[in-house]
Amino acid sequence: MPENIRFGTNIIGFYESGWWGLEPGMNHPRWSEAFWQNPRHYFDGMLDGVRDAGLEGVELAPDPAGWEAALRVYGSPRGFQDALDERGLVLSSSYAHGRQLIGDAIADPALIPRADDAFRRHAEFLAELGAATIVTGNLPRSRFGNESPDDTATEEDFTRPVDRDVHERFAEHLNRLGAITIQHGVKIAVHTDAYSICARNEDIATVLSLTDPDSIALCLDAGHTTLDGGDAVAVLRDHLDRIPTMHWKDCIGPKSGHLQRGDQKQRHEQTLRSFRILGSGIVDWEEWMRILRDHRWRGWATEEIDNSPDPVEELRAGLAYFREHLAPIYR
Repeated sequence: MPENIRFGTNIIGFYESGWWGLEPGMNHPRWSEAFWQNPRHYFDGMLDGVRDAGLEGVELAPDPAGWEAALRVYGSPRGFQDALDERGLVLSSSYAHGRQLIGDAIADPALIPRADDAFRRHAEFLAELGAATIVTGNLPRSRFGNESPDDTATEEDFTRPVDRDVHERFAEHLNRLGAITIQHGVKIAVHTDAYSICARNEDIATVLSLTDPDSIALCLDAGHTTLDGGDAVAVLRDHLDRIPTMHWKDCIGPKSGHLQRGDQKQRHEQTLRSFRILGSGIVDWEEWMRILRDHRWRGWATEEIDNSPDPVEELRAGLAYFREHLAPIYR
């Protein structure tokens, strides 16, 4: 394994209810309810799974197993650190609900203090565990609002350029939040959510040009950018200096966001159908590795397989693909 590249996973990979012996395919509200009936059992099981898959890093997930849940379940940052230490794991990064927190603050300035406080507390938590990156979601592309796009959205809603003022408002809030988190040594990395205002190459370039590189970074998700019609390898090549962590997710190809239906969680479930284990989609991972090699990039490679039916084995399969086909390129 190249010493510069450390492998981890976002524990959202352990969100498929069937893997736990529950009814398969539970929707998110029912899965969350089950989680909170015995949260220590599920959180410990996720950490065990990361260890058993042969990975080193843990990225905390969207609810229910997020950073606030970790604090509640383990009692303190020290308690969560002890749980990681017992398994030889480290906290690599943690997810923030940027779509809600930032979207709400943009829609209603009275909610800015709530977003500021959430990111401040999140950064304080990470700093105590030696992690330096909050990975945040961003705003939906269609309708450019905080709510999920409605079912009347057209293909043109997803293909037309994002208005400059939308990116400027988003960047303004990112810069304010980044100024808060960097006081604790923590950067905010914008996740390239498919069908968002920061998923495609030109949109990513605009957001990065409008934000402070000292506090705002990028979490390039190869699968999400590919699904939304972007070129993930080109993004990597163009912006590697802004990427401290990246999601190594594969994808079978682009698909227009207007074909999705339902609320945010239902749309997410439809998105997952296009994602694949590392090495089994269309992302050009060999060129990806050559770029990392040529720049001697150092950081976290986060294998992400949302709601996997067999997360330990699928993560092992992705890691084996990396070791056999990609690691030799870096040497």
